[in-house]
Amino acid sequence: MLMQRKYLLGLAWMTAIFIIPLPFIQTLNSGLSSAYVSERVPTLYGTIAYSWMLLAIYIGTKPKWIDRLIGLPSAYMLHGILSLAAILLAFLHKEETWSNGLIKLTGDWAFDIFIGLSIYSLVFFAGWLTSRVLPLLWIKKQLEFIFKHELSIWIHRLNILATILVFIHVLLIPYIRQIKYFMVVFLIATLFVFATYTISIFPRGKKARVLANIQVTPNLHQFSLKTRGHMHFFPGDYVFLSFPTMAGLKEPHPFSVVNVPNKKNEVVLAIRGDGDFTRKLSNVTQSDLALVNGGFGQYQVIIDNQKPSRLLLIAGGIGITPFLSLIEGNASIPINVLYSSHNKENLLYPEKFLQWNNRANFEYTMKVGRFNDEQVLSALGENTKNVLVLIGGPTMMGRYWLKRLRKLGLTGSQIYYEEFSW
Repeated sequence: MLMQRKYLLGLAWMTAIFIIPLPFIQTLNSGLSSAYVSERVPTLYGTIAYSWMLLAIYIGTKPKWIDRLIGLPSAYMLHGILSLAAILLAFLHKEETWSNGLIKLTGDWAFDIFIGLSIYSLVFFAGWLTSRVLPLLWIKKQLEFIFKHELSIWIHRLNILATILVFIHVLLIPYIRQIKYFMVVFLIATLFVFATYTISIFPRGKKARVLANIQVTPNLHQFSLKTRGHMHFFPGDYVFLSFPTMAGLKEPHPFSVVNVPNKKNEVVLAIRGDGDFTRKLSNVTQSDLALVNGGFGQYQVIIDNQKPSRLLLIAGGIGITPFLSLIEGNASIPINVLYSSHNKENLLYPEKFLQWNNRANFEYTMKVGRFNDEQVLSALGENTKNVLVLIGGPTMMGRYWLKRLRKLGLTGSQIYYEEFSW
């Protein structure tokens, strides 16, 4: 499955870069008048940029089918890089074409908005980037006290305004409007993406009622919710949680599900108070109404497809939460867990591990401080042919073990880390 996932991820990039723009390029190129041959290349730059921006907007609506194929973290990285590439092509288009009047104004306004938003988004939304560039991460932490998450979401939505301006910009160009088949592709693609986006901004998910809000540690709360109707999710999944009627809690945030699916339609989440949204969750009380949208995630999908003979779970801190339901939901598979945290207080749910320890095929090591290579190598054992290693936890930890496990002899198809960096 991991090899298949890499293939699908590569296919997704190929589709985004080459296949999605192809109908735009083909219809425009074949219908463009010879009188405008000097502007053919920069016009194609703008066309490709527009197709990529539409795709980025669509990915931003969190389609579940994309999540199950390549995972939302990978999809969001694609979203971010496509947006930056689209801005670069838009710049080349702008520099190499001439226009005036409202055509020029709409193009310039759209470009200026995109530039401003790209700088803002690189700090507040590109977790795939800020987790790799520490100065950007520092800037984000300093500014997020001013730019709360819900405000940032609304600022980010100016991308839609900029795209509408580009749409108008294209419609105002007479020689482009005359290209019949291009306009068909242009209008259908735009209407589809905008319809999808419009649907996505309305509250989505199952309505749920809070059954309990329990403080597990000084900075972690366990929420039990009962959804109205059955909710389809797998062990190891995460869901997007929001409280549409509560100020500061209206925008959905992702959290891992602690429990396995059950007939009682209960969803249990363990949430650490790290940001403005999560800190406000401590004020949620019993019977408050929420929306739960999910499930999302790849852990169980990979297990089901790969059918490993053993599981090694490496977890750090709050990264243990998706593994709790995985352990519960995969009792027939031998599982070894290496679970660490910076302090003893943040080693969560020790009672669950004591209970699972009665299983003949379950082992775990829980400790304060990181595991070293020798400890992980010992947990892997000598026969690593059909072992699957799943990693959950901080970004630096996850990336470290991805590299080290390959050096310890595992192939890329035996390791998966679901990076929670948005």
